[in-house]
Amino acid sequence: MWSFSRLRPDGRSTSTQGLTVIEVVITLAIVIMVMVIVLQGVTAVEQSWKSTATSSFTEAESGFESMARNLASATLEPYWDYADSSGAFRTNSTSTFTPDHLARRSDLDFVCGPGNGTNGLLAGSGRITSGSAVFFMQPAGYSQTLANTGMERLLNARGYFVEFGDDSDVPSFFPATSHRWRWRLKEVRQEAEALQVFTVSKSSDWMGKLVAPGAITSVVADNVILLIVLPERSASDSGTPLAQDFRYDSRDDGNPLTRHQLPPRLRLVLMAMDEASAQILAQQNGSNPPGLVAANLFQQASSLDTDLVTLDATLTAQKIRHRLFQREILLNGAAWSNTTSQ
Repeated sequence: MWSFSRLRPDGRSTSTQGLTVIEVVITLAIVIMVMVIVLQGVTAVEQSWKSTATSSFTEAESGFESMARNLASATLEPYWDYADSSGAFRTNSTSTFTPDHLARRSDLDFVCGPGNGTNGLLAGSGRITSGSAVFFMQPAGYSQTLANTGMERLLNARGYFVEFGDDSDVPSFFPATSHRWRWRLKEVRQEAEALQVFTVSKSSDWMGKLVAPGAITSVVADNVILLIVLPERSASDSGTPLAQDFRYDSRDDGNPLTRHQLPPRLRLVLMAMDEASAQILAQQNGSNPPGLVAANLFQQASSLDTDLVTLDATLTAQKIRHRLFQREILLNGAAWSNTTSQ
């Protein structure tokens, strides 16, 4: 033990007791423990805040990633066939056919473009949509029968679009007054045995069968207010834009360049808002779809970035928390050629 001595006025000495080494170590240990506990508390609060800030968009992010993966595996399985001088192929109803040249051909389809409007892909479905819709074929292996289980290359039809409506998944025992009016990312998936792409020759007829009025569709994510799908050339290709108005149709006979071809890549854009904002909008508008995306936006691909900035400013001004997801997707099944199919 340490001790300190000093002389008193009467000549006698007195000693002052100090801290022992053990007491110093114990004190330091207690201080360190307190600091660790405080630091852990601060970290937990920070992580909780970050989790709260991002959890509102977890579903939208998951849906975006799933959609991106599926689009990357789109296929047309093109082949070469004889066409006549007008570019038409032989069909079962062709009475006479004079082959003139070999041309690229596919029995499958890839189509995207605005979902709403008079000429929208979903105009005949009676649905309230926002932004783009996209439909394609994919070797996903979905089947209606157990006998085909394990056949991973079976073709399926798949599609995505954003729709406004009530919650179709509400249990029947819920009160009839229970509603959840939301914008949602929807998905169409057609099993291999139910494919209708081979029974029609036009994309518009295919859309009418895939998304018929009243057809049940799956919800991928709530509170998605915009989907944009923009077909693009490869980064090294400086040709004219493939889809100046966001429209692309591999069965469009009027466009020999894109006929029976997949685009080399897609720019995929998704805008989502948080649930708190969606609840406020539902209270204010009920079954009336809130006009979050102005009608003059997203009409031309050349102004896509400018339109996204405008939409961001509009949502911010309305105090709607939102998040933008976007990515360039390479289509693995595309064998793009700058030559026409004729």
